[in-house]
Amino acid sequence: MPRDLLHALREGGYDVSALAPAPESDTDSDPFDHQPAAHAADPQQAIHLLLAVYHATGDPAIGLWLGSRMPPDLLGLAGLPAMAGPSLGTALRRIARYQKLLAGDRVELRRQGDEAWVCIRPSDPEAPDSRPRIDMELCSLLAFGRRFTRKPLHPLRVSLRIGRPAWHLRYTEAFDCPVRFGEPEDAIVFGRRDLALRLMARDRSSPAAPPASRDLRPAAASLYDVRSALQQLAGDRALSLAAVARHLDISERTLQRRLMAAGTSFRTLCEDARRELAGHYLSEGALSLGEIAFRLGFDDANSFFRAFRRWTGMTPGDYRRHAAPAPQPQPPA
Repeated sequence: MPRDLLHALREGGYDVSALAPAPESDTDSDPFDHQPAAHAADPQQAIHLLLAVYHATGDPAIGLWLGSRMPPDLLGLAGLPAMAGPSLGTALRRIARYQKLLAGDRVELRRQGDEAWVCIRPSDPEAPDSRPRIDMELCSLLAFGRRFTRKPLHPLRVSLRIGRPAWHLRYTEAFDCPVRFGEPEDAIVFGRRDLALRLMARDRSSPAAPPASRDLRPAAASLYDVRSALQQLAGDRALSLAAVARHLDISERTLQRRLMAAGTSFRTLCEDARRELAGHYLSEGALSLGEIAFRLGFDDANSFFRAFRRWTGMTPGDYRRHAAPAPQPQPPA
């Protein structure tokens, strides 16, 4: 079950086991391989549980209540790279990219003049749980921004597709901004400057080693540092030499000089890091191909599939099956 939703329900005193039995597994969700029977971020489980809560409480604004109470650090697989981003805009783009890999609603960011729109595109707008689900998603994104920017973060307005309901004041209370009903889409509208707000999620308390001390390390050790940095930053789609240099507290020129002295290139090391991580994730068997693609900075599972086949000559599914431990023989009765 999704941890963020479970946490909010338990904090509200709900008996989760009584509200929703385990849903049936979906065997058709991965076009390339059989997914594990259960993993941490299954949107169908979240939908199943939310619908059960909606029917059990009879509260049409339950999504607002849940979204404002879900701890933003329990966003699942998208949470860690989002929290590690330098700004709110980067975090929201990472969450949106992760949502593209899943069957479910989409998060879309766009800019219109001085406004930044964060839109929810429901997978099934007419589903019975569509409204509480969208309310929950919008509120949880706002809660994430407020927590990790450590700012009040007042949106310019919220745009909702539904007509003005009898409980409309609960929307104003939840978002603390003007709310417009009967709009073409569901969105939070920020000022563009809001997306530039720095995130305070990362621990910046320990000082980085001075650049001079790192420059004095031998070439072999520095190459090891580069490989370690690439594995930590692999989820960034726009991974660059400059980003790795900043991570290592050295200049781009120094980093480039070290790579040349080691007889390798930045692109080669990026490919190596992602290939090694892919093999590790596939061998573990706990993540779907879409989740692995996200962790490695790919736009979708198809892109990861093609890259992995180029690296190894095998499909991810074939690799996973070969890496799986052989079944142990049962002792005789």
